[in-house]
Amino acid sequence: MVLRSLELTDFRNFESRKLVFSSRNIFFTGANGSGKSNLLESIAFASLLRSFRGASPREMIRIGGREFRLQVMLESRIGNHRLQISEEISGRRRLFINGEAIRKSSDFIREFHTVVFAPEDREIVSGTSGCRRRFFDIMISGVDGEYLQRLSRYHRALIQRNRALKNAPHTASAFEEELAEQAPFIAAKRRHFAAVTGEKVAALLGEKGSFQIVYRTDSGADSKEHRRIFEAKKESELRRQCTLCGPQLDEFEFFYNGKLLRTYGSTGQRRLIALLLKLAEFDILQSNSRAPVVVLADDVTGELDESNLKLFLNNIAQADQCFFTFAEPPGFSLPDSEYIAVAGGD
Repeated sequence: MVLRSLELTDFRNFESRKLVFSSRNIFFTGANGSGKSNLLESIAFASLLRSFRGASPREMIRIGGREFRLQVMLESRIGNHRLQISEEISGRRRLFINGEAIRKSSDFIREFHTVVFAPEDREIVSGTSGCRRRFFDIMISGVDGEYLQRLSRYHRALIQRNRALKNAPHTASAFEEELAEQAPFIAAKRRHFAAVTGEKVAALLGEKGSFQIVYRTDSGADSKEHRRIFEAKKESELRRQCTLCGPQLDEFEFFYNGKLLRTYGSTGQRRLIALLLKLAEFDILQSNSRAPVVVLADDVTGELDESNLKLFLNNIAQADQCFFTFAEPPGFSLPDSEYIAVAGGD
């Protein structure tokens, strides 16, 4: 068990709600629109400080509210931890662990991990390159705190350099040292985890086909080389007023049976590989982090055939705790389970 309780105030459609958990497998049931997915989103936010739906914190504040508040009680081998989050409509965020204020987000998100399985996962395969970068960034950040810090530093400098290229081009070079320092590190980590993830997906796929991830980047191998790339692209960047090299342009290409999946894969193949990518993420977090791992399955089992459902359930059986959403009770049962009816936020 990981989560003992969850309290929400002015979060999405919930004005005020407290849930207490006593089992390892939690099944949220209720009609569409009742708020089941919002509950999973709140748990994921307490873990990642970001929405798995891509929403901004402001969008998660209940209509008419000024801020949302979350409180999660965690149970671990070394004791209980109370996580508290508040997000104001102004953008101000406050974080507390056991009543102590936490200033850095990277110090807060180490308490537990979540792996979300949702219908939108197919966008990892079929969507934009940004969807694939986001998938790998979340996974790598979960096991490597330095990666998260360096990625944040890179994006801050990137925003500043792009602004300079538009408004004051002669100052753009001031941000290149930071970008050149972080880009090779980010690229090296992405290359490593792309290879590891590809191997794990191929193993899960077994005899159903072959799978490979090809990582493409134009980041330099080191900071010196990256600065040379800036010099080579200077005229084009001044003309287009944006940075034309670096991790923000990286691509992860998925090949199934030798063919580019997003172009030539069938709907069923894309859905299968998306599931296996998420199972690989779960396995990587389980293997590389001391923090507990919680699975959040948002209405995904209904579209799995019997074989893939068995694969899914067998693999997530190693999770510290699982939360599922269903409009109707599922056609399978799990040990140490409880059902919680969700009738609406208020």
